[in-house]
Amino acid sequence: GACVYLLCARTPHAYWQPLCPWGRCMGDDCGPGGIQTRAVWCAHVEGWTTLQSNCKQAVRPSNQQNCFKVCDWHKELYDWRLGPWDRCQPVISKSLEKSRECVKGEEGIQVREIMCIQKDKDIPAEDIICEYFEPKPLLEQACLIPCQKDCIVSEFSPWSECSRTCGSGLQHRTRHVVAPPQYGGSGCPNLTEFQVCQSNPCEEDESLYSLQVGPWSACSVPHTRQARQARRRGKNKEREKERGKAVKDPEARELIKKKRNRNRQNRQENRYWDIQIGYQTRDVMCLNRTGKSADLSFCQQERLPMTFQSCVITKECQVSEWLEWSPCSKTCHDVTSPTGTRVRTRTITQFPIGSEKECPALEEKEPCVSQGDGAVLCATYGWRTTEWTECHVDPLLSQQDKRRANQTALCGGGVQTREIYCIQTNDNMLSHGNTQKDKEASKPVDSKLCTGPVPNTTQLCHVPCPIECEVSPWSAWGPCTYENCNDQQGKKGFKLRKRRITNEPTGGSGATGNCPHLLEAIPCEEPSCYDWKSVRLGDCEPDNGKSCGPGTQVQEVVCINSDGEEVDRQLCRDAIFPIPVACDAPCPKDCVLSAWSSWSSCSHTCSGKTTEGKQTRARSILAYAGEEGGIRCPNISALQEVRSCNEHPCTVYHWQTGPWGQCIEDTSVSSFNTTTTWNGEASCSVGMQTRKVICVRVNVGQVGPKKCPESLRPETVRPCLLPCRKDCIVTPYSDWTPCPSSCREGDSGARKQSRQRVIIQLPGNGGKECSDPLYEEKACEAPPTCHSYRWKTHKWRRCQLVPWSIQQDVPGAQEGCGPGRQARAITCRKQDGGQASIQECLQYAGPVPALTQACQIPCQDDCQFTSWSKFSSCNGDCGAVRTRKRAIVGKSKKKEKCKNSHLYPLIETQYCPCDKYNAQPVGNWSDCILPEGKAEVLLGMKVQGDSKECGQGYRYQAMACYDQNGRLVETSRCNSHGYIEEACIIPCPSDCKLSEWSNWSRCSKSCGSGVKVRSKWLREKPYNGGRPCPKLDHVNQVYEVVPCHSDCNQYIWVTEPWSVCKVTFVDMRDNCGEGVQTRKVRCMQNTADGPSEHVEDYLCDPEDMPLGSRECKLPCPEDCVISEWGPWTHCPCNPSGSRQRSADPIRQPADEGRACPDAVEKEPCNLNKNCYHYDYNVTDWSTCQLSEKAVCGNGIKTRMLDCVRSDGKSVDLKYCEEVGETHISFKKDEVSNISFFHLFIYLLTYLFIHFTPPYQPPSLPPHTNPLPFPHPLLL
Repeated sequence: GACVYLLCARTPHAYWQPLCPWGRCMGDDCGPGGIQTRAVWCAHVEGWTTLQSNCKQAVRPSNQQNCFKVCDWHKELYDWRLGPWDRCQPVISKSLEKSRECVKGEEGIQVREIMCIQKDKDIPAEDIICEYFEPKPLLEQACLIPCQKDCIVSEFSPWSECSRTCGSGLQHRTRHVVAPPQYGGSGCPNLTEFQVCQSNPCEEDESLYSLQVGPWSACSVPHTRQARQARRRGKNKEREKERGKAVKDPEARELIKKKRNRNRQNRQENRYWDIQIGYQTRDVMCLNRTGKSADLSFCQQERLPMTFQSCVITKECQVSEWLEWSPCSKTCHDVTSPTGTRVRTRTITQFPIGSEKECPALEEKEPCVSQGDGAVLCATYGWRTTEWTECHVDPLLSQQDKRRANQTALCGGGVQTREIYCIQTNDNMLSHGNTQKDKEASKPVDSKLCTGPVPNTTQLCHVPCPIECEVSPWSAWGPCTYENCNDQQGKKGFKLRKRRITNEPTGGSGATGNCPHLLEAIPCEEPSCYDWKSVRLGDCEPDNGKSCGPGTQVQEVVCINSDGEEVDRQLCRDAIFPIPVACDAPCPKDCVLSAWSSWSSCSHTCSGKTTEGKQTRARSILAYAGEEGGIRCPNISALQEVRSCNEHPCTVYHWQTGPWGQCIEDTSVSSFNTTTTWNGEASCSVGMQTRKVICVRVNVGQVGPKKCPESLRPETVRPCLLPCRKDCIVTPYSDWTPCPSSCREGDSGARKQSRQRVIIQLPGNGGKECSDPLYEEKACEAPPTCHSYRWKTHKWRRCQLVPWSIQQDVPGAQEGCGPGRQARAITCRKQDGGQASIQECLQYAGPVPALTQACQIPCQDDCQFTSWSKFSSCNGDCGAVRTRKRAIVGKSKKKEKCKNSHLYPLIETQYCPCDKYNAQPVGNWSDCILPEGKAEVLLGMKVQGDSKECGQGYRYQAMACYDQNGRLVETSRCNSHGYIEEACIIPCPSDCKLSEWSNWSRCSKSCGSGVKVRSKWLREKPYNGGRPCPKLDHVNQVYEVVPCHSDCNQYIWVTEPWSVCKVTFVDMRDNCGEGVQTRKVRCMQNTADGPSEHVEDYLCDPEDMPLGSRECKLPCPEDCVISEWGPWTHCPCNPSGSRQRSADPIRQPADEGRACPDAVEKEPCNLNKNCYHYDYNVTDWSTCQLSEKAVCGNGIKTRMLDCVRSDGKSVDLKYCEEVGETHISFKKDEVSNISFFHLFIYLLTYLFIHFTPPYQPPSLPPHTNPLPFPHPLLL
């Protein structure tokens, strides 16, 4: 990408400014000779590009620079050098309220230096060279600073033996340090204790004495303290006056005044402790063996125990009186929770000193009820939800279906979402008629105020799948008829053929614009609305009453309309009545011909230059003529006739409709509009829709409208209901979120407050759009900076000794020296040094520093030294030592005992901490964790798109650091941050992948209900937890089987007339005797116009195939000739039933010829041979079928209605329709007692068409009335 550079420019609003890095380093040779470029242009401060002349050219950044082109062989020369990790530093500032107990330590961060180096020369190189081969390692990492660890000591050892075998002695016990204090923990206590022990009295004489030490007395205040303080105050005042007179400088006086005030303030703060240093004594006596007291000189001790010491006067905790009760927390009336709480507090006036008794509670609570009958009702809160969004199928697409996300019109199961927000439900009640408040009753409030169950924000939904329009096959072309039989004009007419909608598309009848045209027309001449139709021909009646010879046959006719329906004969008064048909009744010895066969179906549906419709019919010779006097048989050509049919041209027209346009309000019918309210605003009205209707010639295109029948023109305008307009409805703005009231610590970011509102109704149907912003924010006023608090310790006061009157004859009593105790003042300060309340430090500043300590005022004979220096530094090696020193000062330099280095060492030595540490892993590896931002989850459901829940991550293992003694130490000493990490992979799951569905197979049955199958094959198995495959067969395929239905009349057997009987056994006379005759039998596709074209024989039922040859008997010229057998009569299926058929004589025999036989044939009825029962049968339900555009959701199960013959064969439904009583067979596990009405509601899939009945061969029973209940429907 290009870079934009902004610097100060010629115009005040145009700049060069760098916004992106350099491009790749390009060059012919490897090394530093490469060049990299970038694009630079001038941009306005608002972001749009402007002319380069507007920017100052003198400061234009370079767009080209030299660079180091990295090649693969550089990998051996360059590498990253990783420096050691620094000490772990805390990153989170201490909170205002300190944690009572440290559990995991403090989070920290440690950094290290990383540089790219040239390995052979060990010199730094540019990072980009090493980054070419390997990303730059992490510069910083998280670490853990361990918790403070106090000193841990062992239990005391048993007491040692008494120092004396008789009399009073001393014994001691010791303990050792188990773990030294670490990370700022408390120090170690005393490791040695002494106590007086009593042994048996000494057996020597009474000159042996023992020392007895009594307990310490209570801490007492010297009696002369007040008098001594009064004298000291009087002297101090005189000194101050003199000092005030001496200080004349005003600035100096001001400084002295401030110091006095500060000291006075310190004294006021220290009133919480009121430390008093007193003294306590104990008796030290020398006793003889009888227990009598003796002079201390008799007890030979190198150093006698002290009989007095300074101490701190014990003070118990004191608190103030209780303050007034706070107001009741419940200021309103709430039925569910009527009581609140009120609080009162007190403060500490005297902190406990030297007392183990803790202070009493400083806060007290008690339940309370809001006062007064006029207490307002408490606000109640409840959840509200927005409208559900539209149903979206995309989130439910599996991996395999991701590619379908770009397709439109996905349907089936989906997900819809909505927002929830919290409102005050009784705000209207609390507003007391405030109309402005009423409008804000539903504004959002803080969600934490709603405590009830949270409504669902997602739910499953269903997008209805579109239903494609299905139409029936075309009917046969009708006769030439007028466009309007009520207005017969001219000689122009139309032949029509029709089809109907068998399955309405989505949206019902209003969506028929998606269906193909339902009517086609062919212009024709000489139309008529009514015509005569021949039903049958009568017998041939010879002329002039003769018994044979030429004659006529009268046609029996009915009057029909253009739709083939029989009407009143008077309507055909203008039609030409059919004339009788000439015929010949054969005389004896004449040639006998069969009747003409039916006309075949027309060879073409229309006639043109290269096509001409033809029909044929034929007849055959039944008997030859005699040699004398008989009429001879005609030539073969005369046995067949051809006529023209479908002579209309192949110019087919139809009306073509476009889609309905948008519904537009019709002002002309406004008075009939209906108005409904939705939230008081939306309205609905009646509108109009229009569409384009044109006349189209098939295979040509649009033509003039006069070519199509005007009376059948589809409508171009229709009324429609305008959908209700929906304006955008939003809640009022919520209240501004509160700004932080507490101080902020270490956060320099700007604080903001915001408010929002929620769309509860999206705009629709031209409603008002949501124009205003839904979210607003503004900056908060800067919150106060947090004050950190600390204890400030002041100088130790004068070392206070036990009064000299108590010391008596102890050395140093008169000179004021020896052991004592001193106190100091402590005050609370802010971090900036400002004054703060003691309460703040007690809460936030940690433990109180020591208020008193032991002190020593050296006596003249004591050795005096400087303070110990700091220990010297360690060199880091194990076994090294460090030292500290002190020096003799003053007169002690001349004293020999002070120079005794054994008694008073001037140098102390201790071993340095050993730097040999060992890091060891602790525990198991963690799970593989993805980098932040790689896993995306929304409302418990997966986000559409490339959401990452797999890939490369890192796993971690804890590390512990031990010293050479195996003790746990701070992890930073092992140059570790407390854990190790390594890359890991979370394998991405891959779903089972199957191929697309194959095409459906042919229906397994050519007649009735069968099944059709399609399959998918396995493309890729699932792994890493992907969705499993469905159950596959042994060749890794999955099949889907659905029921199907084949029209039993879709393919039929068509026979031609029998041939002339070919005599095989010649009689004594020529051309007569027994023989064989044949005929052609073909399987043909049946249409509304009759059999249309020859197809493969396997498409027709082989069991129903007519015979192609048969034995025959050719009558001799003098013999009787009879016709073909007529149809069998109906055969009742009962034991006594029978059926018969008959034939009629065509030629009477001559005198010497063979007479006519009895032309009636009869046979009994046998079930499943010549008679059958027919029953309806309902198949099993199919599997659930989804729409092709659906992923999941609601589907359709189907089952079929069949007509089954008693021998188990499926036949056309018409056979069941012809049965007077309907029987329906169900499986045993289905409902047994099903009424005739229940048949109507069964879901059945195939749509049967009952337009003009399909052509039936003469051998089949004629078609009867349709089934008296609805056809099976697909629901």
